[in-house]
Amino acid sequence: MKGSLYLNPSSLSLNLPVRASRCSLTAWRWGMDNPRVGILQLEVIRDDAAKNARYVLGQIRDAARAGCDVLVLPELWNVAFPLLGPHVLISEDNPLVGSIANAAFRNETWIIAGSMAISTEAGPRNRCLVFSPDGEVSFRYDKVHLYPGLNEPNILSPGVSPGRFDLGEVPCGVLICFDVEFPELARRLSSGGARILFVPGAWKTEYIRFWRALLVSRAIENQVFVVGVNRCDRGRNSSFGGQSLVVDPFGDVILHMDDAPRFQRVVLDLSRVDSARREHKVVSSWRPEIYRRWS
Repeated sequence: MKGSLYLNPSSLSLNLPVRASRCSLTAWRWGMDNPRVGILQLEVIRDDAAKNARYVLGQIRDAARAGCDVLVLPELWNVAFPLLGPHVLISEDNPLVGSIANAAFRNETWIIAGSMAISTEAGPRNRCLVFSPDGEVSFRYDKVHLYPGLNEPNILSPGVSPGRFDLGEVPCGVLICFDVEFPELARRLSSGGARILFVPGAWKTEYIRFWRALLVSRAIENQVFVVGVNRCDRGRNSSFGGQSLVVDPFGDVILHMDDAPRFQRVVLDLSRVDSARREHKVVSSWRPEIYRRWS
């Protein structure tokens, strides 16, 4: 029903395949130095979750045809935002989750599915699901820092674990939107080996200058790639400013999108991580043993 944020199984065609054993798709697609990353900056339709889902599923197919190894979505792309109440929650057995898994499998593509409002036994979460080319949820991260300005703390429960995961042989991390304001979390991920930080966001237009500055700062201070993917929809109470960014470990912006809905592909040269750390010794100069004395 239009206006409902729950996806009825009849609203999506799943056709889920039997999960066949593949010849290590993970290593095949991500045992590489130059991953091809697709960025989907979305104009979310706020009263039609099923239409958002159908559009994203088509974009997954198109991203694979464009040669992407991974596609990244923004925060809470499937629902209205600000969150209006518990009715926006879905469970992980919702047809939407199964259809994304199916799309990852059929297109042999990693999908960092931004975030969705997910109901769990531990409470409602703002959760990022990472789907592997095998059609499985390979990682879950729950947003740690909930944003008061968009009503999140009144509806959701915060996560408690860092978003450190591997895409094949590439160590990565994920921060969700407001998380990027807290350098401690990004440092925890980079000190744990992450070479790419993915940041799905829903940054409002009036704060978009913060978004740009924070993404560049997290890249420079941790000497990693930062991939920030924002929404660009507008409504009566909130408008999101787009301007998705990809920043390299030297702080150079290698992709800067405008405020319109669009798809872009970027290739990450991971040797730049080692070059940055060799030429400008920030990471090797960290003194965690000293910092611990101050806590």
